[in-house]
Amino acid sequence: MRQEIQLNQPFSKVRCRDIGTLILTQGDQPSLTVEADEELLAKLVAEVRGDSLFLGLDEDWFAQFGKMFSSIFTEPDRKITYHLTVTDLDQIHISGKMDLACDTFKARDPKLQISGLGQLSFGHLECTNLKVSISGRGEFSGAGWAEHQSIHISGSGEYKTPHLASQTAQIVISGQGNATLRVEESLDITISGMGKVHYYGQPKMRQVISGMGKTKRLNDQ
Repeated sequence: MRQEIQLNQPFSKVRCRDIGTLILTQGDQPSLTVEADEELLAKLVAEVRGDSLFLGLDEDWFAQFGKMFSSIFTEPDRKITYHLTVTDLDQIHISGKMDLACDTFKARDPKLQISGLGQLSFGHLECTNLKVSISGRGEFSGAGWAEHQSIHISGSGEYKTPHLASQTAQIVISGQGNATLRVEESLDITISGMGKVHYYGQPKMRQVISGMGKTKRLNDQ
């Protein structure tokens, strides 16, 4: 079942807690369409509160999370897909088992947060300051350009931006997280635990490592 939802209030942030897919597009007018079976649609929340658009399972539905989780993975036709078009966004936060895909996105200082098993994927991203926080087993990937990358990984998250050009970057890993990135001028690395950082470029390095963390410079093929 496909349902179009009216977005009558402006928003600059998106928070999504669900199991499914969010397809994000940047365009001239905000719009939202949700694909799911009728039972799931009745339980989903899609509303603007303050400056944030909330999607997925609200607190009132969280008690039913286990039932929905098992049914979605055992019944393929119970998938949930959000098609969201925005003019601009400052912040995205996904949690649960949510996969966000975006072909092209431009923003000045986007803040992107992943909690749980979610994935954020950007085909082409352009920004000044990119801030990404990953907790749990989340994964971020992207290509394009960012003047500065700020990354925080806790748990066993993955950060993959070998094709995202940047001048400077700062990365903090606690746990077993891994990161691959491209930096030209300066790179600041802090690792506690067993994290790994692989990087392209010849930046000035500052690194503080406690535990069994490792860093390695990679060469372009």
